[in-house]
Amino acid sequence: SKAIRFAIVGAGPAGLFAAKNITRHVPHAYVDVFDKLPAPYGLIRYGVAPDHSDIKNVISDFAELLSEDKVRFFGNVNIGKEVNHSTLSSIYSSIIYSYGTS
Repeated sequence: SKAIRFAIVGAGPAGLFAAKNITRHVPHAYVDVFDKLPAPYGLIRYGVAPDHSDIKNVISDFAELLSEDKVRFFGNVNIGKEVNHSTLSSIYSSIIYSYGTS
């Protein structure tokens, strides 16, 4: 079967939960996650108390997801400036925009 490539713009909780569900439920799916920040997790890393036990569990779950061969993270990428929608559309079968606030 042919691989299905997904781009997710935004590496916060919404984007990473989307990536997790895609890789679990779509056979032959490969997911590239883009974020303008250098590291993933969005508000979990930058806005919520990261030492809370529930947050640690979510980060661990996301770290496991990002270590899978079919999921890649690209940080420091500003979609719309460095890479535009047309470029993403030419590479990926589907694009999910899940970016949050700045």
